[in-house]
Amino acid sequence: MAKQSKSKKDRKTSAWFQRHANDAHVKRAQKEGKRSRAAFKLTEILDKHSLNIKKGAVVVDLGCAPGSWSEELLRYVGKDGLVVGIDLLPLKPIEGVTLIQADFDSPQGQTALQEALNGREIDVVVSDMAPEMSGNKLVDQMRMIGLNEMTLHFANQHLRKGGHILMKTFMGEGYDTFRRELGGRFQKIKNIKPAASRKTSPEFFLLGLGKK
Repeated sequence: MAKQSKSKKDRKTSAWFQRHANDAHVKRAQKEGKRSRAAFKLTEILDKHSLNIKKGAVVVDLGCAPGSWSEELLRYVGKDGLVVGIDLLPLKPIEGVTLIQADFDSPQGQTALQEALNGREIDVVVSDMAPEMSGNKLVDQMRMIGLNEMTLHFANQHLRKGGHILMKTFMGEGYDTFRRELGGRFQKIKNIKPAASRKTSPEFFLLGLGKK
């Protein structure tokens, strides 16, 4: 009996794994022992786009799973700094990083964050969060902007004056309005598409420098 042809979903999944396996940044991440290729997106932004994280800084990584950003941030803040990562998903421990399994927007998450900060001010808020993709571009866009709004709300409440914010976003419905809102809160805004982001991906990053 002849085998049935693969479904569209199966073909798409197979194609994704093929691209993923052949991706140069994926191979580099595996070779260097990184948790994911996302580490290279962050390091490029930190090294090339004016986001200066000093030794001793306090950084909060929202939606931090699988932990690749938190792991890299630790190298920048040094032994006197503090990196706090928070996510709903469980994470493997990262020596030197405080990890919290919670929703950062929930009362429980807020309490855990305040305990981890122990009175220290936040210098930088970062987020590589993206919604679980539904395949409906409008729905996914609205979910992305919703995450952006949550991230900005957190920064408005907790980021010190003069601090910085970095977050993933998508171009589309609601983006222009959100960018104007972000511009009202920060002195300078930059759009960044790191080399480690796939060209076919709608993602890019918004960097807000100098909270007003």
